[in-house]
Amino acid sequence: MTLIVHLSDTHFGTEVPAVINALRETVAARRPDLVIVSGDITQRARRGEFEAARQFFASLPVPALLAIPGNHDIPLYDLLARGFFPYRNYCAALGRQSGTWFGNDVAVFGFNSTSPLRHTRGKLSPDHFSRMLKEAPQAASTGIRIACVHQPLHTAWMQDAHERLIDAEAAAGQFSTHGFDLVLSGHVHVPYIATTRDSFPGLGRHFILSGAGTATSHRTRPGAPNSFNFIETRAHGDDIEVDITLCRFDEEKREFSANPAYRFQRAGDGWKEVS
Repeated sequence: MTLIVHLSDTHFGTEVPAVINALRETVAARRPDLVIVSGDITQRARRGEFEAARQFFASLPVPALLAIPGNHDIPLYDLLARGFFPYRNYCAALGRQSGTWFGNDVAVFGFNSTSPLRHTRGKLSPDHFSRMLKEAPQAASTGIRIACVHQPLHTAWMQDAHERLIDAEAAAGQFSTHGFDLVLSGHVHVPYIATTRDSFPGLGRHFILSGAGTATSHRTRPGAPNSFNFIETRAHGDDIEVDITLCRFDEEKREFSANPAYRFQRAGDGWKEVS
């Protein structure tokens, strides 16, 4: 079993102290194996914001961290930095712009879909996949393969459709072809948990989509409070399951409350949700 906490859009520089404390307590109670942060770690890509983020992630009782940048992690107003060293502050605090993590039954690949040449949109090319998959040990092909990207393939709200990955259909095909089981994202501050069976029905092998909301920022949207996801993988012989638990912040109680878990099982043509 592997337990992962998926955070996104922390937007340090706009963080809410009460939410920060509640998130730390909730994660400490479960002690996951890995923290994944799917971008927009800061609000304006400033050194102080990245340092605050780094300190917060270090304070979580979790042995490993995998983070990727979002569009907010590239300087917006400092045109010199944006043009010549857009990821300097990010790398100084958090290291690589993409990365991998391998557990007993899980392989995680963090893809950088951002570019200083685009404002908010993200894109993946076949080269992204070939470069990242070279890092996978042979054993990683037998477990659950998870991808993390900032912009989503599909969104809960149709009004956010323009924020999906550029050429989302082609990207979904790449994830399917390369055997990914779960694709994590953020960006729109609204959680979305489902398989690709409705959003991309033509795929030969379906996978799970899990988009997280904004974990710690006051930049929430109506009807979508601060939230994050726990992801638990389990194997029972040939049966492989993934549970995804959405945790929402309750302002009155000043704590995160867990929704009933979404449960998924791997079938012959990919993943399906089960009751």
